[in-house]
Amino acid sequence: MFDLIIRNAEVADGLGNPLRHADLAVKDGRIAAIGRDLGQARETFDASGLVLAPGVIDVHTHYDAQLTWDSTASPSPALGVTTVVIGNCGFGIAPATPETRDTLLKNLSEVEAMSLEALRAGVDWQFDDFSSYLDFLSSRGVYPNVASFCSHSALRTVVMGDAGSERESTAEELARMSAMFDDAMKAGAIGLGSSTFENHNGYGGIPVPSRLASDDEFRALARVVARHGHGVTMATCGERSPIAFLEELAALSGRPVIYCPLLDYPTRPGHAPGISAACADARSRGRAVYAQASCQPLNMNFTLLNAYMLQTISPWPTHGDEARHRALFSDPAFRAAFKLSLATPVEGGRIFNGTWHLMEVTLSPSQSSLEGRTIEEIARERGVDPVDALLDIGLADDLQTTFIVRLLNVDEKRVGDLIADDGNLISLSDAGAHLTLFCDAGYAMHLLGRWVRELGRFSLPHAIRKLTSDPAQVYGILDRGRIEVGAWADLMLFDPKTIHVGKARRVDDLPAGASRLVRSAPGLHGVWVNGTQVFDGKDYVKVKPPGKVLRKFSSERTTLGMGETLNAGS
Repeated sequence: MFDLIIRNAEVADGLGNPLRHADLAVKDGRIAAIGRDLGQARETFDASGLVLAPGVIDVHTHYDAQLTWDSTASPSPALGVTTVVIGNCGFGIAPATPETRDTLLKNLSEVEAMSLEALRAGVDWQFDDFSSYLDFLSSRGVYPNVASFCSHSALRTVVMGDAGSERESTAEELARMSAMFDDAMKAGAIGLGSSTFENHNGYGGIPVPSRLASDDEFRALARVVARHGHGVTMATCGERSPIAFLEELAALSGRPVIYCPLLDYPTRPGHAPGISAACADARSRGRAVYAQASCQPLNMNFTLLNAYMLQTISPWPTHGDEARHRALFSDPAFRAAFKLSLATPVEGGRIFNGTWHLMEVTLSPSQSSLEGRTIEEIARERGVDPVDALLDIGLADDLQTTFIVRLLNVDEKRVGDLIADDGNLISLSDAGAHLTLFCDAGYAMHLLGRWVRELGRFSLPHAIRKLTSDPAQVYGILDRGRIEVGAWADLMLFDPKTIHVGKARRVDDLPAGASRLVRSAPGLHGVWVNGTQVFDGKDYVKVKPPGKVLRKFSSERTTLGMGETLNAGS
């Protein structure tokens, strides 16, 4: 007697092999049999006409805080995701001490555009070090499986306090950080999450702590990874972190190093292909350096009070009340200074560079005739600079205008070339972060709907492999991302003729009444984690949270796209 049989499915194994018509049986959370006439089960599900695939492994999320109050990690499981990796970019909340908790939350609120009030009201601080954080998540329960990076910025904050965002570490401080990271790896960290990205600023506009780490600090932490024989280093990289340095870290650690974000910049068309090629060169020398790419356009909703993409352009305010913003935006000197900054070329990944034809008014309380029109178009009609048009529109609406800007990954031909490269992992959802600006948690549904069905750029088996077994192999996630006997029964069931990601909608369900954007996945009929259904196609299923906090990882890795298996010491 099996626990579950899903009958009459078109089974995609997650390894890229052709689909086959079969039944699948589950026992004790694992796949027990695949074939026909498998016998009886306590629960059966008819999947006629539907594709049964491994659940999506989302390796770039920011659910670190949310999971302390929301076991479901909404909206990811409702978008096909069965395993999430948290702690990305080094923005975790563990380790933490009572005196550093609020600093961690304030920096997280700024760099990941989260409501500080929601974080303060929602985070349940029943932990201090990394091990007790994982213990807490496990005891509280999680719907998806969860693997966590140890946060580089949290390490620096706990050891160095405010100085973590001001200077390099001393030898004694680095020794303490290395010891704490070593303890985290022993406790079950999947590796180190960090950032050197120039756009990553914390509360009040100060750099996030990891940006002040020296190259020697990164080398020391890579040596900690090497001692454990498993693990991944991921870094959101700025100009100071070339692929050659990531290759050095891969050599020191003997483990994969992940570059992100790999995105197509409209004003720098050669940038992303150059990064991708440099990663491939590193892999050709036996160093497992990969990049995380997105299959979606990066669209951002914003008002002038939370214009995240403009905050790295001086003198745009990073925080302050509405009165301060109104005064600044009305000031001719502020406008002149901002125009000058925007017109000045910069090195690095500034995500908005004056592409006004890609910015639109989506909702204007007092100027509905402007809705759906670009800032470039409105400025030309009014005979003013686009900066003046943007600010005038917002001020006329008492700063309540909603805009949308298509920032990156706009050219589908160039994006398609990036995500087709097997050395580039498809992810970058940022799920759990930037909650009022966008929701990209449904990237897998977009891949299946847009890139497979509509554009035909990928076969269905290939696309599913990119979403499942590829990230599992690189990150060392055991027995997941594939459908085979003995693997954990992390599954999604969908209609390939209708699957897609829905439009973003706003809900007010965060702690302290804060709002966020969520999306749905029409065509997704069910999601199972460790054999237990967590999403039924309409809503979450009320069950004891079936996910596992993952603490053990493979010491082997596969260099994707090269047909070569490398062990941990390579």
